[in-house]
Amino acid sequence: MQDAKRKAYNKQIVYYCMFQKKITERVLEAIEHSPKGIASLDVLASLRICGRDTLKTTLSRLGMTNRLIHLKRGTYSVNPLRDAFSCAQSTFNGYLGFTSALYLHKLITEIPFSITVVTNHVSKGKLVGEFSFLAVALNEKAVGFEKLGDYVVSSRAKTLFDCLYLPKYSIEQTKLIASYKEAKLGKTEWKDFDGYVKKFAGGKKEKMLLVKREILGG
Repeated sequence: MQDAKRKAYNKQIVYYCMFQKKITERVLEAIEHSPKGIASLDVLASLRICGRDTLKTTLSRLGMTNRLIHLKRGTYSVNPLRDAFSCAQSTFNGYLGFTSALYLHKLITEIPFSITVVTNHVSKGKLVGEFSFLAVALNEKAVGFEKLGDYVVSSRAKTLFDCLYLPKYSIEQTKLIASYKEAKLGKTEWKDFDGYVKKFAGGKKEKMLLVKREILGG
């Protein structure tokens, strides 16, 4: 009698493990097939792979075994990251700025290790895989962004302003000037830059305008 109960119990455990493994693989597959390998809890729950509580437990286990990365509450990415820039924007609500924007605008060629997202009020950092995600709060200065492919990025004019306003998140100023000399901003872009300087630069206004003259060769 005891042997029969033990066999039945063991059989239940085997079935449960097989069931759980199937759920785990289906959840992981759903994330892998999501755009940029990023998925939210709500989207995963809508697929009805399993109940919400089981889904949360499965995601937690996948995170503990490094099969996925928990970007923020309710948002997950495959591991390794498929697109670090998209993951950074999914982690912090804002636009890609500073060296990240310089790279995406092809003003520099080296992929930045630290991916910077400009936000309204949040300033914090997070190590994610091989990258460092950094949120920089610019408050009312968090303007001047545009859609660039799959990303939301500061415009070339706003990137120049941001890099001059907070140079610790930029490249060396000589390299920044050289990059913008080669980029050759248009009249509208320089008008936008002048607008940011007038509205936001404060005591850094003269220095920024000197950089502008140097870029233009004056």
